[in-house]
Amino acid sequence: MGDRFDRLGVRHVNVEALLRRPGIGHNNGPTFDMSWEAWVWRRATAKAWKTPKPEVAMMRLKRAERLGITYKELTAALMDSGAYLGAAVLPLSLAARVRRGPNREIIVEARNSVAALVAKFRGRLFVLGDIDAVPGLSEAERADFLAVLNRAFDGKVEAVGWGHDGPAIRTMLKANALPHQEAFLVGAGMGHQVLGEAAGLPLTKDIDSWHASS
Repeated sequence: MGDRFDRLGVRHVNVEALLRRPGIGHNNGPTFDMSWEAWVWRRATAKAWKTPKPEVAMMRLKRAERLGITYKELTAALMDSGAYLGAAVLPLSLAARVRRGPNREIIVEARNSVAALVAKFRGRLFVLGDIDAVPGLSEAERADFLAVLNRAFDGKVEAVGWGHDGPAIRTMLKANALPHQEAFLVGAGMGHQVLGEAAGLPLTKDIDSWHASS
């Protein structure tokens, strides 16, 4: 009976990512001990978080404000990947309701609270179109969907990708010549946290705290 779960076959990538997550409070560093490796890690961490020159700190702060994240989140992503964040990926299911009108036309109704947040955002914005969140679209309708979406979001969306997993996000970003290290995911809950990790994004920002300090 102990191998019942293994006989289920290949597990979804999000399940695998979730099972690999460390416990609450873990910062991905080594276990605290007095070993040489632990000392080196703590020393490197202290050096990385050393207060930078005022002009550098101000530049990072302004960038963070434009993106709707905190200075610490921006700096942590920089320390982790060596790249500055400059773009956000927003799941369509969070951003809007998509339905068909009386003449079978596609209608996008932006969620008011999200539309207000998008209006504040001053970076590159990408939307991940979860296939389950929209009615069945023809190839022609998919080709025109970005224009329809931008009528609801004042032209702020640069591109739309289709899918529901990490590879879909990576494919969308690559198609638009954007390294995934420069993007973060705006999401809600553990499912989106796992999605961001599966895509290799350095940050998943909870939508309830996006632009909270703006």
